[in-house]
Amino acid sequence: MDYLRVPIEIFNNLGVIWTFILLLIRYTAFFMFIPGIGMGFRGVIIRFSAILVFAIATTVGIDKAVVPSSLAQMALAGFSEFILGAVVGIVPQLIIAGVQTAGSVAGATMGLGAAQLIDPTLGVSVPTLSRILGDIVVLIFLLMGGHYLLIYAVSGIGSEIVPGTFILGADGVEALIEQAGLIFNIAIMVSAPIVVAILLTQFVMGLLTKAVPTLNIFIVSFPLTIGLGLFLAAVSVPEVVVYIQKQLSSIEGVLVAILSAR
Repeated sequence: MDYLRVPIEIFNNLGVIWTFILLLIRYTAFFMFIPGIGMGFRGVIIRFSAILVFAIATTVGIDKAVVPSSLAQMALAGFSEFILGAVVGIVPQLIIAGVQTAGSVAGATMGLGAAQLIDPTLGVSVPTLSRILGDIVVLIFLLMGGHYLLIYAVSGIGSEIVPGTFILGADGVEALIEQAGLIFNIAIMVSAPIVVAILLTQFVMGLLTKAVPTLNIFIVSFPLTIGLGLFLAAVSVPEVVVYIQKQLSSIEGVLVAILSAR
């Protein structure tokens, strides 16, 4: 009977099955962190479908993994795949986090600290300006084709990474730490014009208070600082877009440094 050959076929293709399982782990970690994929019920359906499709497609196109001889080795191989997928997905998120930090700092300086929006990607409340700037960066990332670059990198086709063998070496950790440090650099570069302008405005308001004691500074300063901050945020969008494009263009070099440092 044909069904009696099923165990034999499974045994003969253990390498393919094990490779598919490892790729499922890799893509699951990847789609947990990659920006631009919706959350909620529909987002889960999209992610789950994408994980299956990419795992099947990659299994066909790469070298098959060797089935470990012990459960400990299997666990290490699965953990290795999870680290690979998570690292590739986190790299662009660090740039987005830098811009969101800039929005939080600028919004707090403007007096919008109490204005919050629910971020569906994180499930928490974030400042309004931070959410807007973060969405702009995600759109730029997708329009630049960044998701194609990440999918190609995580598939391991270009780097010839056999499933279960990835090791995040010292050079890779250093590259990842340097990329994480850019959060503060990006936050300062994006928020500096708004913060400096607001501080100068508040300084002038303080001088006016001394010159005209009867002036109700609170009635004047609140709408002025918020309006000026929003105006500067809108005016600086083109320059911010150019700066973010430059930062996103460096993702490929970071991924090469991480994936090749073994």
